[in-house]
Amino acid sequence: MILTRKLLALTFILFCMQSHADELSADLLKSCVNEQLGVHKGIKDHPVEASNFNEYCKCETDYIVSRSTKEQLSQISKKPTTKPNWLTQLKSGARKSCTAQEKQITT
Repeated sequence: MILTRKLLALTFILFCMQSHADELSADLLKSCVNEQLGVHKGIKDHPVEASNFNEYCKCETDYIVSRSTKEQLSQISKKPTTKPNWLTQLKSGARKSCTAQEKQITT
């Protein structure tokens, strides 16, 4: 009986952690798309849409989440408007990695 309760509690905790990670990923993705829309506004000859950046931003989000510590992810989830130095560095690495991947896909 005690083992069953512990398993249920562990399952609940893991579910909550995954749910939080999913929310954070969605927030990072949305932030990336908004940032890209702002950067590319008026640069191209045709209107820029959010869907133009979904693939790149998914790559950037995965890059950041996979290379951040739990503490770092917690920090940006608590203060989403702050951009700590480590996040700027990760975004720079993501930009290089994701741009290289995009070039491989399109060539």
